[in-house]
Amino acid sequence: MDITQLTILFILGLVGGVLAGLIGVGGGVFFVPALMFMGWGITEAVAASLVIIIFSSLSGTLRSYRSGNPIDKRAAMLLSLTVSPSALIGVAISRLAPDYIVEAVFALLLLALAYPTARGSVGAMDAKVEIPTLLVIGAGICIGALSGLVGVGGGILMVPLMILGLNLRPKVAIATSLAVAFFTGVVGAAGYVATGFREFSSLPLLVAGSILGAWLSVRVRNWAPDAALRIGFGIYMVFVAIYLLLGLGDWTEHFELDLPLTRVPPEPGMASGTLPHEQYERFGDV
Repeated sequence: MDITQLTILFILGLVGGVLAGLIGVGGGVFFVPALMFMGWGITEAVAASLVIIIFSSLSGTLRSYRSGNPIDKRAAMLLSLTVSPSALIGVAISRLAPDYIVEAVFALLLLALAYPTARGSVGAMDAKVEIPTLLVIGAGICIGALSGLVGVGGGILMVPLMILGLNLRPKVAIATSLAVAFFTGVVGAAGYVATGFREFSSLPLLVAGSILGAWLSVRVRNWAPDAALRIGFGIYMVFVAIYLLLGLGDWTEHFELDLPLTRVPPEPGMASGTLPHEQYERFGDV
């Protein structure tokens, strides 16, 4: 890797860290498409994103302890026991499913999250509607699988779940989601490493950039245009989703049957230079 690529990786980490600190998004929502634009495959980008989540969520958790927004230990334990192990389900699906399936799921997730991200409504919810605990556990399993599949930390999904289902105050729910994301990142990243991920050389710069970006975001939070950043990032998510969906190409070619070819003897008088498609027929047609 040359100095230009290394610099770009550090800048990506920096931007991702700043966005995570300012508007509460990060992980797969930013890093996965950014790494894909650099030429990474979807699986490698997801694995790298989960590794970054380990460090960024740990940093956020430590800051929460100092900020007076304590983590709800009961909620953290409940969701860690459901969300984190379920990340392995997503890892298994990503290893078995074709890349275009993972890209399609990720694109649809971006479209679904673009509006709440732009509006900034996640942390402003009130627990007016309660969700039964069993549904919270079931939703936690789904969030964990989604995290392992597309590399998102799950915070934007876990925060409403904890507010509505566990009656947590928004700031406590946000702090608790960071702790759960840490364990989810550890389990998901371990799953990808165990199944073959080896792109470690690029990770230190991404991690260092994200940590520095999170630190900088604390310094610029008071004067940064929060609403403009959210709207801009929401638009970015929509464009990335459309780009990924258009890049899937003709879906019918993914399902084309690869039937064996059977040699058809040339008819008497057929020229020796006959094109291949004139000498072969699909098995079943002869």
